Amino acid sequence: MLRKLFVLTFLFGLLAGCAFQGDASVPTPFPTDYLPTVIYLTFQSIHSTTIAQTAAAVTPTLVPSLTPSPTVSPTVPTPTASAVPTPLPGMQPGTIQITSPGPNSRIVSPLEARLTVATEKDTKVYIALYGEDGSLLYDELLNIPNSSSGEYVFAKFPFEIRAAGETGILQVTTRDSNGVLMALDTMRVILLSNGVSQINPPGNTIYERVALETPAYKAAVSGGVLTVKGTYLPVNSQSLVLELVDVYGKSLNANTIVNIASLDSQVIDKTLPYKVDAPTQAYLVIHQADDILNNPVLFSRLYPIPWSGPAYVYTELITLNP
Repeated sequence: MLRKLFVLTFLFGLLAGCAFQGDASVPTPFPTDYLPTVIYLTFQSIHSTTIAQTAAAVTPTLVPSLTPSPTVSPTVPTPTASAVPTPLPGMQPGTIQITSPGPNSRIVSPLEARLTVATEKDTKVYIALYGEDGSLLYDELLNIPNSSSGEYVFAKFPFEIRAAGETGILQVTTRDSNGVLMALDTMRVILLSNGVSQINPPGNTIYERVALETPAYKAAVSGGVLTVKGTYLPVNSQSLVLELVDVYGKSLNANTIVNIASLDSQVIDKTLPYKVDAPTQAYLVIHQADDILNNPVLFSRLYPIPWSGPAYVYTELITLNP
C-alpha cells in the first residue's frame, strides 16, 4: 500500500514539472486543469481495487449446497375409510368370517376371497360375486368333507365391468348335507376396471350380527310360544325377519318381523307362536334382505321357496316341545 502511494507521489511531481516547462510543452489527452482530477480518480480506482482484493482474500467463497429433492411417490388414491361397527356384548365370531377383502376395499380383477367358515360334515360353501345391478359376475361351489370350527377357504374371482368402478357384493353361503342353508354373509366392495387394488382389513365384520339372550343354542322350548330376545346390528334398513323351520327346511308357519329404525344396534324382543305334536328339532332363522340384490336364494333344496337376495342369515338349532 505504501509503495503504491509513493509511486503516485512521484507521478504527481513529474507531471507538475512537465507542466512548467515553457514553450516545449507536450500536448496531453486531458485539459491541464483536469489533471488533478485524473490523479484523484486513479488513486480512488487503485484504492477500490485493493479493498476488493483484500475482501476476496478474507471472505470464503460460498458454495451453494445441494438440497436433495424429496422423492415423489406415484399418485395412489387414499383408501376410503369404512365404518366398521363395534361388536355388541355377547356377539360371537361369525359362522362365516370374510377375512379379506374388508369393507369398501378397492379391487382390480381378480378378486381374492379369504374366508374362515364353521362347517359340519359335507358342508357346501357357495361363493358368488355380484355387480351393483345384481348381475352374477363369478361364482364357485366348494365341498368341505369334514367338520371344522374354522375351515380356511380361498377363492380367486376374475371379473369384468363396463364402468370405471362400481359396487360389488361378495356373498358367501354354507349349507348342511341336507341342502339347508346354515349361514349367509355378504361384503360390499368397490370393483375397478383398472388401477391398483387397495384391500381394507375386515375389522369387526367377522362377528355375528345377532347376539341372543334367549333362546340358547340347542335349547328346549315348551308351551307353544318361543320368546326371542337379543340385539341385532343391521346391514341396511330392510326389515329383519324371524321364523321357524324344521331341520329339512320346511316352514313351521311361525314368523314375525322387526322394523329397522336405524343402522345402530336394534333390540329384538318378539314371540313366535308355534304348534307341534311331538318334540321337533327346528331352526330359528333370522335374516335380512339385501337392498341391491334380488337373486333367488333357496333356504332348502327339499322345499324350494326362494328368498330374494338375502344380505345376512343366522340360524340357531333348538327343540320345540308341545
